Amino acid sequence: MHKLMIFIDGSNLYHETDRFRRGTRIDFEKLRQALAQGYDLVRTFYYASRPANPTSEQEGFFKKMGYLGFKTRIKPLRESYDTNGRREVREKGVDVALATDLVANGMRRAFDWAIIVSGDQDYCEAIEHVQSQGLRIQVTFFRHAMADELKLNADRFTYLDDIVEKITISRPAPVDQSSALYPNQVDRVDR
Repeated sequence: MHKLMIFIDGSNLYHETDRFRRGTRIDFEKLRQALAQGYDLVRTFYYASRPANPTSEQEGFFKKMGYLGFKTRIKPLRESYDTNGRREVREKGVDVALATDLVANGMRRAFDWAIIVSGDQDYCEAIEHVQSQGLRIQVTFFRHAMADELKLNADRFTYLDDIVEKITISRPAPVDQSSALYPNQVDRVDR
């Protein structure tokens, strides 16, 4: 069985998931299981940014990812000002961290296959370095947001569009009027 490592560009995934279908949320455990099917999963990395003052929900999410066994690499958002003096907040270092981990693990031959969950063409050079070691790369992302350069450079590409129903957080069915018959019933809804 081939050894697999998964590298998730969390910020890219978050924004493009919402563009794919507003309000959709990825269940990362389901995503990992779907991608790792048929492989010997070694590790899953998750990359993202956090603001200077993260909310308790953001901190809880990053902590939960760690508890689920994801190796998280969280970089601080950077503030700068444009030429008109307007404040801008930008993500810095996430792409570099992912590419560095991909190449470093490839050089150690820690995997046979790597799956990059991103549509960002900035990973093309790192992909080429890993492939020069005889290792394989799959890119998985949404059809609308996957750069053509990634498709051309990867050994294989797949679309999240095709598995989105299997990897999203389930929403409870709408409550019908009959629930009024059970006033002590409490339904938990994750939001």
